[in-house]
Amino acid sequence: MFDGVRRSYTLLALLLMEVIEEVGTDRGLEMLQSSAERQADSIVREMGPMVPEGYSPMEKGVLIYRKFMEDAGAEVKVHEGGEGSVTFRVGRCPFYEALLDVGVSCGQFLGGLCRHLTLPSIRATLARFDQRLMLEPVLVRGSAEEFCLERMVLSQT
Repeated sequence: MFDGVRRSYTLLALLLMEVIEEVGTDRGLEMLQSSAERQADSIVREMGPMVPEGYSPMEKGVLIYRKFMEDAGAEVKVHEGGEGSVTFRVGRCPFYEALLDVGVSCGQFLGGLCRHLTLPSIRATLARFDQRLMLEPVLVRGSAEEFCLERMVLSQT
């Protein structure tokens, strides 16, 4: 399953690179954000019924984030958690490995692409369940052997 998901994201990354080359970075990222918003609606129809009644916003967020990432083949564990936030440790990740497949180097440059490629989709989905759920990168891996940390926060506004 992991390899199939990685190959799909490799194709998506290559397509995104072509789109950006054709229409420019700003327009390409706008198109990606629009697609992420439409995908979120589809994911809500799929995942919404599995969220138990009475779950707090953070419990919903954790459930949806984990399902989203694990369905994609990523290894996800809760790294630390508290009342208003949960930090996830993302080990093996098909999104990351797909970017390596297309020759994108590790480190901060990759972190920028992850912020524009995968996080918008997850953020849009979380927002459908509660607008206060925010997701932010804490640590971006520097190599395939390392891991990422992503923090989900329930904002007070």
